Amino acid sequence: MHWADVTAEELLKKGKDHTIATGITPSGHIHVGNMREILTGDLIHRALKEKGGHSTLIYLGDTFDPLRKVYPFLGPSYERYVGMPLSEIPCPCGGHESYAIHFLEPFLKSLEKLGVEQKTLLTHELYKNGEYAEGAKRVLENKEKIREILERVSKRSLPKNWFPYTPKCGECGKFGAEVTGYDYPFVHYTCECTHKGKADIRKDDGKLPWRVDWPTRWWFLGVTCEPFGKDHGAAGGSYDTGTEIVEKIFNRSPPYPVMYEWIQLKGKGAMSSSTGVVVTGVEMLNITPPEVLRFLIAKQNPFRHIDFDPGLGILNLVDEYDRYERIYYGVESAPDTGDMKRAYELSVPQGESAIPEEMALQVPYRHIVTLVQLTEDMEELKARIMRTEGIETLGREAEERLRKRVECARYWVDSFAPEGVKFSLQMEMPSFIPSPGEREFLGRLTKVLSTIPWEAEEVHKGIHDTSGALGTKKSFTLLYRIFLGKNRGPRLGFFLSSLGREFVLKRLKEGMEV
Repeated sequence: MHWADVTAEELLKKGKDHTIATGITPSGHIHVGNMREILTGDLIHRALKEKGGHSTLIYLGDTFDPLRKVYPFLGPSYERYVGMPLSEIPCPCGGHESYAIHFLEPFLKSLEKLGVEQKTLLTHELYKNGEYAEGAKRVLENKEKIREILERVSKRSLPKNWFPYTPKCGECGKFGAEVTGYDYPFVHYTCECTHKGKADIRKDDGKLPWRVDWPTRWWFLGVTCEPFGKDHGAAGGSYDTGTEIVEKIFNRSPPYPVMYEWIQLKGKGAMSSSTGVVVTGVEMLNITPPEVLRFLIAKQNPFRHIDFDPGLGILNLVDEYDRYERIYYGVESAPDTGDMKRAYELSVPQGESAIPEEMALQVPYRHIVTLVQLTEDMEELKARIMRTEGIETLGREAEERLRKRVECARYWVDSFAPEGVKFSLQMEMPSFIPSPGEREFLGRLTKVLSTIPWEAEEVHKGIHDTSGALGTKKSFTLLYRIFLGKNRGPRLGFFLSSLGREFVLKRLKEGMEV
């Protein structure tokens, strides 16, 4: 059984109504690693609904968190904003209402493309609207109990002046002022900027520290399930302390935990917004269709880490998605197809009801990567595909799917493709002189390619069978040189069949005559 269905069934044992919470602090670009949390939540959300449960998926933007430092992607002018809430810092590009929205907006748009049904909540608005008011009151009334829980469970000592509420200075706008007293509803403080004031816990005059904030929101939002990274799930970590706080202070059960492993960026380790080691969710949707990004998460159990390669790994990922699709439609078989079919279903953005009865035309992504480097004209590209696939027309769904993949392949070639994948068709015969043995091979190949069906596999077989004494490797290298001016290139059978028989035969003849 697929992991999302297993989780959904465990949740349904506790009741039919569920609230799944996910979230991130928008301190920088929201990357593919962050996507694992929201998509994990979405897959469980979908499985719950399909099994008859009532589910709400929440995305919490921690917009009230402070800017902790000047990250590498920020200019030195941001030094003055360190310590201020992300929701109150100017947008880096000047086009959004705040720093937080600058990074959140493109991410939220990408969720629409991914078909994620979620309710967005921003913590600066929750504090401002008084959603935290009763929870903050309970926290401060139980300050010593919470201290005991945090120290015992985390096995760390808290400072003597620790206080479970951080005021925001009314003068400089930064968090971190020293608390000097509390009488409901005001926390009195003295800031480093010398300002003395009081923060009203019913408003956005301050915030709870993370280990206290998390269980507080579980309580007032009624969260029953939450995916989170393995750092929060470590022994004595914030999930463990949050569990005791929500049970003993708020008299509520903690949410069902779904701990996930990191997505590693090949050659660079775990992705991190603060270091700039990222492939953003927006970029990912520029290089693969939405269903493939969903598939990246759906096919793997959350507790297993994912090695993500935006280079050649993207081609392998799309190939794997296409294989699961063939298995789903019974075009290809596999020893155990249950989880594979379910992973495919959950990868389709609109849900199972949107899956067509018949499989759409599959054009391998590698072939599309080849075609987008041969022509920029979509109509010509479609004509080449119809010729190589032996079809007279493309259906609406097939054409729309092809258009999306073409757009993604162009972006991938421009932004992430290794140099060895890139090529440029030489419209004139490159200036080199083939050897007598190579000319002889070109002559034999010309005769073969003049008569065989003009299909990728037939062309590939014709080259292989004709190579003779020259050998397959040298034959392929020769053809790459006379068509591309380099020793390597795309899959040769598809490449040549895409060019058209007349152009290929003309070039082979030119190679024999130089």
